Amino acid sequence: MDIVSHIIIGKIISFFDKKNKRAGLWAMFFSFLPDSFQVFAYIYLGYINNRAFFIPKNIDWNHTRSTYPVLHAFTWEIPHSIFFLSLIILPIIIFFKLPKIAFFAYLLHIIIDIPTHAGEWAIKPFYPINYAINGTTNAWAWPIPMFFYSWVILLFISTLLSFISRKNHADA
Repeated sequence: MDIVSHIIIGKIISFFDKKNKRAGLWAMFFSFLPDSFQVFAYIYLGYINNRAFFIPKNIDWNHTRSTYPVLHAFTWEIPHSIFFLSLIILPIIIFFKLPKIAFFAYLLHIIIDIPTHAGEWAIKPFYPINYAINGTTNAWAWPIPMFFYSWVILLFISTLLSFISRKNHADA
């Protein structure tokens, strides 16, 4: 799934933390955090493929798991692992007393990525255990109009939940 969709989903789940107003920002941040490690691979692939502004094309991502296994492990496998979430992210959340919803936003990112990543991009949720769950599509490679439809649907859900939340708050 794309980063914008993950951020909107983070906003959606933030409506479930009614006690903490800043939780929404943390939920949105942690909902795209697993993909943020990809920035390094993104720039590198754009560079080695001589792309304008180091922006790789979708085809540049083909076979990166086998061609650049260390880069792939550090920017994709590890951040999308339940072990990384449990052993690194959770202690950071606890130490800095961040809202618990940040943990659930990160976890939800991994869960949502499972059906939306297939083939070489299948999620290995228990990495370094070499067990991948093959999804049904590579949503990150959709054409822009498909992203737009996804964003509209997610924004509609977010707006609806915002309206319900405000109505409930006004009635209380």
